[in-house]
Amino acid sequence: MEIEVQLTTFPIAEKISPPRLAAHGAWLEFRGAVRDEEKGVKIFALEYEAYAEMAVHEIRHLLEKLSTRHPCLAAKVIHRIGIVPAGEAAIYVGIASRHRAEAIALLGEFMNGLKQAVPIWKRRALPVGARLWSQTQPQQANLLQTAAAGASHTAALRSLDDALAEISSRCQPLPAIRAPLTESFGRVLRETVCAPSDLPDCDRSTRDGYAILQNDGSETFQIVDTLHAADWKPRQLKMGETVRVATGAAMPCENLRVVMQEHAERIGDKIRITKHEKDLNIRLRGEDVKAGATLVQTGARLDAGKLALLASSGCAQPLVSPRLRVVHFTTGDEIIPPDQTPRPGQVRDSNSILIRGLLQKFPHELTHSHLPENFERAKSAIGNSQSAISNADVVLVSGGASVGNKDFTRPLLEWLGFEIVFSQVNVRPGRPLIFGMNGNRIAFGLPGNPLSHFVCFHLFVAAALAKLVGGEPGKFSRGRLAGKLDDEPNPRETLWPARLAAAGLVPLKWSSSGDVTCLAEANTLIRVPPNCGAIEAGAEVEFLATDF
Repeated sequence: MEIEVQLTTFPIAEKISPPRLAAHGAWLEFRGAVRDEEKGVKIFALEYEAYAEMAVHEIRHLLEKLSTRHPCLAAKVIHRIGIVPAGEAAIYVGIASRHRAEAIALLGEFMNGLKQAVPIWKRRALPVGARLWSQTQPQQANLLQTAAAGASHTAALRSLDDALAEISSRCQPLPAIRAPLTESFGRVLRETVCAPSDLPDCDRSTRDGYAILQNDGSETFQIVDTLHAADWKPRQLKMGETVRVATGAAMPCENLRVVMQEHAERIGDKIRITKHEKDLNIRLRGEDVKAGATLVQTGARLDAGKLALLASSGCAQPLVSPRLRVVHFTTGDEIIPPDQTPRPGQVRDSNSILIRGLLQKFPHELTHSHLPENFERAKSAIGNSQSAISNADVVLVSGGASVGNKDFTRPLLEWLGFEIVFSQVNVRPGRPLIFGMNGNRIAFGLPGNPLSHFVCFHLFVAAALAKLVGGEPGKFSRGRLAGKLDDEPNPRETLWPARLAAAGLVPLKWSSSGDVTCLAEANTLIRVPPNCGAIEAGAEVEFLATDF
């Protein structure tokens, strides 16, 4: 049973798409809204608190236990904590099952067990007065909203390692497909392919020449046959007999050697050997690979060489990762196409071509469009892309990921049915990074500056895409600085653009997260710990290669 559990301080999205497994049966949804009355008193909101780690564990344990009695395909539970206004959902439960009756039974027992076994409590009820106060005092209403997030504010700012762990745990490989070799370059192999027979399948000549018995010491040899590469003519040679063979020809019997034609003198239908050599000039049966031996391991990215090996073994339709269906939106009213001349306040769009280039490392189908910098207008514009979005494996939004008045990426993704996992990462450049999930589908809201785009893609987006296709995310390696990394101490981890050269890691100059000049040379990111400052040449550092 596939189980997804989330605790959140934010409103639960109005539309939540079912997992793909729901296509095989029924999908039952339940929303528990906060009532406007508690113990006979009118209230504005309820405040929930939870022992988060244990709550998630107990919800998952309860679902697993109940699924033994009521077999279901998948379950999704979202519980809101902090302050939840009356009328808004405090809990959402979705159950996928082959038969609706099983989902109903599991849901009923789960809601009963939730109250008894899961450490989520109503902390207090807020009287109606709090509502009037929040309406007339906007600044203090913001304080009330901040209090709702409360202790979770620090947790929302994820460390680099925590963000990567969250992505790794939530992203699951998409179902594999069989594809022809001609369409499999760059895809991840999702099965181990073994040799169905010996390679080569028989003894074959490596030279144009004459095949004779290995122990034949005759002075002259009678030519009894001619073999081309495509011929198959088994026969047992006798002493003093030879067969004219072409390169690649199958040997007529075992225990032969081939005399190169340069080392033989032909006289009519006979030959005389003019030079003896030690080499057999034969590829022996199975000398490359024995039948049953592993050719390519599952998880390998298929390049030209691996594809050639699969072809030679007859694996014409390997089981591989699907092409990722990606929808990419750019945002910002100041953005214009690269072929236009910017007016004051405008900038040319570099993010769409940057994302297009970075995605080339993953076989994909890309749909791209630009959104106006207005939430309602953006929703209207998306109407033309709804089909692509609903079928997408990945949704990327460039810009609007911060908290400015016109930054609407988070509510946009929630409107599209994505549940936000985190919205900030304690790194630079690239702190305002949004990561959301909708079943097996993922979404990222990327900060608008191009260097932040580059960093966030290689750190986080590429890690998620690798998981979706069944591969392994890139790992940090260790190397030495070829030059001084000159930086001021910063409380955030820094991912410093660099070039990996023969002499080591060469830090590149960059002035801000909007600086695109260093990207022309960058092929690695150096990981600089928080509050570190300058690092001298020769020091050992961690780095992530970006040219995988």
